[in-house]
Amino acid sequence: MTGMTLAHAVDKALEMMTKLKESKKGNEANTKAFVIEPVLQALGWNLHDIDVVEREVQVFDGTFLDYALSVSGSPKLYVEAKGLNEKLDDKKFIAQTINYANNDGVVWCVLTNGIRYRVFKTNEPVSMEQKLLFEVDLRDDKQPLADRVRQLGNLGRGSVADGGLDSLGERVFTDTRVRAALSQLAVSPPPELMSMLTVRIGHPSVPEEALRRSLNRILDGEEPKVAAGTATPAPPSSTPLVPGPAKAAEYPLDHHLGGKSSLVRELFESVDNLTEALGADVSRRVRKQYIGYFRGKHSFFTLEIQRSRVLVYLALDPSTTAPWQEGVMRDVRKIGHFGMGDLEYSLTEPAQLAEVRQLVQAAYDRKSS
Repeated sequence: MTGMTLAHAVDKALEMMTKLKESKKGNEANTKAFVIEPVLQALGWNLHDIDVVEREVQVFDGTFLDYALSVSGSPKLYVEAKGLNEKLDDKKFIAQTINYANNDGVVWCVLTNGIRYRVFKTNEPVSMEQKLLFEVDLRDDKQPLADRVRQLGNLGRGSVADGGLDSLGERVFTDTRVRAALSQLAVSPPPELMSMLTVRIGHPSVPEEALRRSLNRILDGEEPKVAAGTATPAPPSSTPLVPGPAKAAEYPLDHHLGGKSSLVRELFESVDNLTEALGADVSRRVRKQYIGYFRGKHSFFTLEIQRSRVLVYLALDPSTTAPWQEGVMRDVRKIGHFGMGDLEYSLTEPAQLAEVRQLVQAAYDRKSS
């Protein structure tokens, strides 16, 4: 199905949600029939073909799953549906959905109440909550409809069949694990790594401690600091960047990242890491409503972490920024928003990171120390 057809289906689903809410008829059966199934159909899952969509599938413990979506006769995506008013953050619902799929060898599963679609990778070796790849809230009016439709499109039959969903999962989950492993290597580099680097660097040689500090900076390790007057290492720093002047309360990163999907976390980490290469004058400040990045005393971009995306606010002139990506970029000079920056960029997928990198570089270059 085309994106236009999916957008139309989402519009109709939103209308039906309102009707079911107002009539107090948002039970599971009505939610499935009038909200979820039209969207599945628009995503390319033929509801009239039993080889593609099977309902009420018996799973390992004798209970029944709402939908098994298949490609070439093999189940690829399990969908567990709840009533319109059910809360999808319930750990029991999450564990139930993931276990249904994982025990049947199905990698992907979706937990939905028709409003929110929460997508989990069942075989990822992390806790239940961290298996969440991404989620889409169809009623999130702050997010452009095109963004919501594009994210939902990752669940389309075409995306599942051609490996698009698998590729997204690999990019997010594998990169996260590799980044964590490199960070650990930076903190405690094995002698073999140090020797290889020393040989590669050549002359003039770099002192071992300087090499360790460089590894921490480049690989985003958490370098232990020594408390004044003692030889006891202090707790690791919560941020690899130099903290900015303390003019307001500083918050931990988990204030923004806690409970967010692996995709949103990976998008943040990717943007945060690219600032490492900009210059030693870059600092990060974690505030209650946003995360700010400064060149000296001047803000050049800020981040607002949302449930389904990362909003990037850049100190750039929207009237002269080119190329302009309609539906992704927005002129917010006359629109209230958290943080600082006149140009808003809606970051929802890794494919956009190259463009964000160019915009962040431009904003950095525009600000003098």
